[in-house]
Amino acid sequence: MDYAFTTVGDCDGILLSGRCTYEDGARFHEMLGNWDFGHRPVVPLDLRFVTFIDSAAIGMLFILANRSRESGGRVIATGAAPHIVKALRRAALDTYIEFR
Repeated sequence: MDYAFTTVGDCDGILLSGRCTYEDGARFHEMLGNWDFGHRPVVPLDLRFVTFIDSAAIGMLFILANRSRESGGRVIATGAAPHIVKALRRAALDTYIEFR
């Protein structure tokens, strides 16, 4: 998994790309540590370049959603391929993340 802080629409957001797997735990926690939830509780998340996601990475997105909600925000995911959205919905992540 690669990530970058970028502009999504007219807001700062996070762009994920590549394969998101259990091996990305350290990078994911690095990303969380570098996102300022106090100033940006709403997290625009661009998933258009994600090619694969496993259950561990789904769990990491759940952590992201919880951190955002604890700060009064939410995660808004955009651009995910149909097979990624299907996997995330199967894990009931759509109750925590808004998909557009």
